[in-house]
Amino acid sequence: MDDLEVLTALGLNKFVDPSQLVDKVIDRRNNPLMGIEAPWSKLHNLFEIPRQGVTLIGGYSGHQKSTMTNQWALHAAASGHKVCIASLELTADYLFDFLAGQSACKQNMHEDYLHRFGNWLDDKLYIVDHADVMSPEEAIQLIIDSKRMLGCDLFVLDCLMQIDLGGELENEKRFMAKLGAVAREYDMAIVVVHHMRKPQGPEGEKKVPGRESFIGSSHLVNAAAGVLILWQNAEKAAARHNGEEVDDNFPDFVLSVAKNRFAPFQGTVGLYQHKEARLLCNSRARQYKPINLREEEECESKKRPFGAFSQEATPGGFRGNLEPASGQTTGTKLNLTGFPS
Repeated sequence: MDDLEVLTALGLNKFVDPSQLVDKVIDRRNNPLMGIEAPWSKLHNLFEIPRQGVTLIGGYSGHQKSTMTNQWALHAAASGHKVCIASLELTADYLFDFLAGQSACKQNMHEDYLHRFGNWLDDKLYIVDHADVMSPEEAIQLIIDSKRMLGCDLFVLDCLMQIDLGGELENEKRFMAKLGAVAREYDMAIVVVHHMRKPQGPEGEKKVPGRESFIGSSHLVNAAAGVLILWQNAEKAAARHNGEEVDDNFPDFVLSVAKNRFAPFQGTVGLYQHKEARLLCNSRARQYKPINLREEEECESKKRPFGAFSQEATPGGFRGNLEPASGQTTGTKLNLTGFPS
């Protein structure tokens, strides 16, 4: 039995001398892991969806958390990442139609555009054709297969309520821990969308939720590498829908970075509803850059400095208390579908 076998038998192979970590630290500093950058310039250099970790995205029901998540996923696909979305509450065709509208910054795109968009999106983004409850074992295997078979960097699971965990908090804890282990082993970014409980009291959903508002175990937040919470100003949205004048000194949405394991920033940014499409925008100008489907050469954002590429059309915007400052703290058959050609 050699020395390594002896150490392993004794369990001592898990210990390391600090001096042996110096080269690893230097290598990590010189070759930092590039995550999935945000579609909005005001978050650049502050937060990105981390690789080798799980990001938890939450919000009240109807506050556009899935809209934001799909926008981020589409932006990632346009930036050179391979993406897989398991939207367990939407059929695959509905989600594809949704993404097509986001890509064009318009709604209900015509048939010719759908064909062009499908061709463009092939080999960039995959949709899981399964709009139903899924077992945790199926979900884990699906994530692993998306990496092994398709080479995906980002996997979106929307939402946690569609994973059959039997209503047990311990099952929830084990599932999140397994997701984290898969993210690390396969060098992936995993996003989990989850609901938040409606607050008691007269304020109701007027109150911006915090990390304690997630339904279920507190371990969801503890196990996540990043936590994002989206809140929509529902009164302002209703007023805009009715054609009333609104005060754009305050944003339509508040996006809170409630946990950021690999960077110092925790805080909030304000975002705005696009004029026509189901998109969130950087500023009160409510503009966003459509994807150029004729541009065959992919943007290689993973080789660029952090935050170098943005699909955002108009930087700037909200400048109130929500503007961030660096360092601020505060047994089913599952099919991966392609698209019509």
